[in-house]
Amino acid sequence: MAQDKMMKIFAPDGRIYQMEYAFKAIQSFGQTSIAIRGKDSVVVCCKKNIPDKLIVPDSVTNIFAITEDIGCIMVGNMNDARYVVQYLRNIAAQFKMRFQYEIPVPVLATRTSQYLQKYSQYAGMRPFCVNTTIVGCDEEFGPQCFRIDPSGQSIGFKAVSTGSKEQEAMSQLEKQFKKNPGNWDSKETVEVAITVLQAVTSSDFKSNEIEIGFSTVDKPKFRKLKETEIENLLNDLADKN
Repeated sequence: MAQDKMMKIFAPDGRIYQMEYAFKAIQSFGQTSIAIRGKDSVVVCCKKNIPDKLIVPDSVTNIFAITEDIGCIMVGNMNDARYVVQYLRNIAAQFKMRFQYEIPVPVLATRTSQYLQKYSQYAGMRPFCVNTTIVGCDEEFGPQCFRIDPSGQSIGFKAVSTGSKEQEAMSQLEKQFKKNPGNWDSKETVEVAITVLQAVTSSDFKSNEIEIGFSTVDKPKFRKLKETEIENLLNDLADKN
């Protein structure tokens, strides 16, 4: 009996109930993220939700820098997200201290997935209620994008969406890749990400209603775009349409 209490509860077909609850909970937060690899850049974006007018806007974000060249976008419970972000930063710092170079994005994704998978094994450890998408421009392989879900599954993507509008966004991304198989320059990659997000949320954004993380092969430092830069992109996109 004691041993049974230490195990997760399985469905007859092998599914883990706690993990399914975590996935459903992520959907309930109403957030949607987009991540796209271009030919020379990688972009992440999401709608910026400020629940109260008295909140300082800069204190609310779904996009985080892990190292100078690696960033991530988190969707779900942001308390869990901040813990995972801290873990990512610790792993990246330990790797650099040991090997004297920055951790590659695939390695960071793999180590994080192994850590999160542990939370699917024991009843006393609930899964993290967050989907993590790690991006960066690798010196050897170029733009990289990996999604890690609460079960610890890590998969590389050309483009991916997570959150409440995930299925609709993935369909829109597939349509974009049929038109152009990812051969966008840095500006076009950002425009495609904004276009897809606008399509699935059925809204036109103002510069303070969206946040965008960005990295290129020439300038691999991961950074968030300023409101003035987003405003220019939105104006250019409106002119094209």
